[in-house]
Amino acid sequence: MKKAILIIFMVLVALFPLSQGDQGRPFDIKSLIINFDKTDAVFTVNYDLGAIPRMYVLLFGSKSIEPKINATFSNFDYEIIKMDQDKAILRVKNVSRLEKGFYLHDSHKLGESVDTMIIYTPDSPHAREYSNLNSTPNTFYRS
Repeated sequence: MKKAILIIFMVLVALFPLSQGDQGRPFDIKSLIINFDKTDAVFTVNYDLGAIPRMYVLLFGSKSIEPKINATFSNFDYEIIKMDQDKAILRVKNVSRLEKGFYLHDSHKLGESVDTMIIYTPDSPHAREYSNLNSTPNTFYRS
């Protein structure tokens, strides 16, 4: 039994670099949901892992995804609230500024393109949806 586990482990470790694709990306970000709250925001990052990286994360934890999150959101001051094989939740600080009664969010470049970005602001019950962005859009809202 120990030999079988060791063999599976060795195969996973050997195949993990092959599963990362041409650019070494362990996953693709499918959607980014941004919930603004005054000057801060909560980012929910939904990503798609391949089969081998998914097994790797299940076996060894989500720490292997953290460098990709850091590279993608390097232009933000954030802390990771939760991370698993499907999504990461980030609390982003000082992403907007208060000016004349409005909160203004200036566009921030992302380290990777996002298929779908959904933005929620406190002053509107309706979300705004964007496709294929590599930066956050300029946004303003009232609290």
